[in-house]
Amino acid sequence: MRTSVDILIINNCPSFYKINLYNELARYCKIHVIFIALSNQVTINDSFRKDILFSYDLLFSIQIEKRNKWRSVFRLMLICNQYHYKKIIFGGYADIEEMVLMWFTPKRKNCIQFESSIRESKIKGIYALLKEIIVSRFSVALPSGKLQNDVLESLGFKGISIKTNGVGIFNKQPFVRETPLTPSHELKYLFVGRLINVKNLEFLIHVFNQTDKRLTIIGKGALESELKKLANQNITFIGHISNNEMMNFYLSHDVLILPSLSEPWGLVIEEAIYFGIPVLVSEAVGCLEEMVLKPNTGIVFSPHNENDLLHAMEKLENNFDTYKQNCLNFNFEDRDSEQINAYLKILSL
Repeated sequence: MRTSVDILIINNCPSFYKINLYNELARYCKIHVIFIALSNQVTINDSFRKDILFSYDLLFSIQIEKRNKWRSVFRLMLICNQYHYKKIIFGGYADIEEMVLMWFTPKRKNCIQFESSIRESKIKGIYALLKEIIVSRFSVALPSGKLQNDVLESLGFKGISIKTNGVGIFNKQPFVRETPLTPSHELKYLFVGRLINVKNLEFLIHVFNQTDKRLTIIGKGALESELKKLANQNITFIGHISNNEMMNFYLSHDVLILPSLSEPWGLVIEEAIYFGIPVLVSEAVGCLEEMVLKPNTGIVFSPHNENDLLHAMEKLENNFDTYKQNCLNFNFEDRDSEQINAYLKILSL
């Protein structure tokens, strides 16, 4: 006998922000989540299983790259057949498991979380044709924001699109809001992320090497030793920091910079804004409409133009109080509710 749920969710790997979202969603409807495997590219605590408050399966307790893909397809379809669901949400379409399963589930029930932005998606030629065929299998799409919805429009998606305005719910630690707004010291800048090519850190270091402004780089990655050799003494490398320790670094810095060449969303931007930190983000960042431009929490710059970033830094410093106040005024409770309501809305379609 099949188990009845409102929503069946397929995700490639567990992450703390998706777990938080699904925990909240499970308060309002019955869900079951199937995670394919683990990933060292996603920040998560070793004890993540204790944080999960919803019904779930984890197909493989290994790194997702090491799984047997066809065995994974078989396991996924076997578990899905054990459930009767009103809607099924696919976390994407890049993995073989999702590519196969979407052809065996009813289109009227198929929904997709769409988290790739128009700035990074290939929407011409054979890639566009393949994506058009894939999205035609879904009746509902849940794009993270405007730039993600732009991809769907470019592919001619004919279903219902419901913007979630987020990719999940990050952990929020209580803190004392700083007053006055303008710090007494020269502004300190912060980068948080993996030290890999797509984060565009060589560009960032070249810019800060032209100034005496202080930059702290938090994260680990293949480029660490190379980047350290490039950096002047005003740039400090910290290495990996746990989620629980990050609050201290946010509160001891004044501006977050994310210079990525490709960034589907940018959860670190949400974290910075929560702690009242204005942001400087590349125009390749997927959340720039919802988290930066509309609430006016920072400035967008070209990730290929050093002078553009230098001018953005100058403009932000000259208007720091305005950007910081807008960060402090951002209502994350309302934003989180918007996400949950977007998922609940699919049940009425």
